[in-house]
Amino acid sequence: MNKKRLRQILLGPAPWLLATLLIAGIVHIASILIMPRLAPNDPFARVAALAPLNKMTLLPASAPGTEVLPFEDPAMAMGVCRFDLARGPVRLRTILTPNALLLLSFHGRYGQTFYSMTDRGASRGRLEVVIATRDQLDEIESRDSDEELPQELRLESPTLQGFVLLRALAERPSLMSDAQSRITSVSCEG
Repeated sequence: MNKKRLRQILLGPAPWLLATLLIAGIVHIASILIMPRLAPNDPFARVAALAPLNKMTLLPASAPGTEVLPFEDPAMAMGVCRFDLARGPVRLRTILTPNALLLLSFHGRYGQTFYSMTDRGASRGRLEVVIATRDQLDEIESRDSDEELPQELRLESPTLQGFVLLRALAERPSLMSDAQSRITSVSCEG
């Protein structure tokens, strides 16, 4: 290859095209990663408009175009517990109904799911969950007895604020009130 041809390749449009594509790719990926933190109507903002802190709130039934959260299932009763760990750990408690599906998903401030479970994760028909920061969990664990195992599930939240989304299945439309009562029977205390 002669020097003139090499100079054309190095100074021609190919390196500039590659650099442009690389920069465009970086900008694209960065904007996708930043968008959840900049969106004004994110899931937490929608939940905050409906639910007070540390109180189980039943979400309105989903109808096309009026969903509070995306991808709602009309066969599910939905409730939410919004929390702020700056005020201390949050505890969820309930006695479960046998053979009735209850789904829980735990979300940080920016909507990321940090834990999810079903009612099958309960022990002896009771569900007890503690959501806390790392320091709060250390404090709770320091008071534990060495002889007895903790009876609750302890979760570390990645953010101080967040929400727990509960879903209860209504196998038939006539059982929706039962599903809603399973949601409202869950206590959410700070």
